[in-house]
Amino acid sequence: MNKKLNTVLFMLAGTILNIFLMLGLFLLFLYLGNLVLTPETDSSLKMLVFLLIIGFSVVGSFFLYSRIVKIINKRWNLENYMHPFFTRKR
Repeated sequence: MNKKLNTVLFMLAGTILNIFLMLGLFLLFLYLGNLVLTPETDSSLKMLVFLLIIGFSVVGSFFLYSRIVKIINKRWNLENYMHPFFTRKR
């Protein structure tokens, strides 16, 4: 396989991984939020907690994804196998 195909496959796999990380964190935070909130909690507080859950799951998935990519890049030195994303135009 050439470097451009490796880059495309890596980006597709990374996107799928990021979606699963986000879904997993969302379900985890939703479960924890459900444990904390009672049925008598005000609906505006529930909405705020739900928005925070969405925000934390997005930010957390990007954080975990970047950590995983750094670890993979250190272990297998992907710069040798992938086409650079950003190159200088002459």
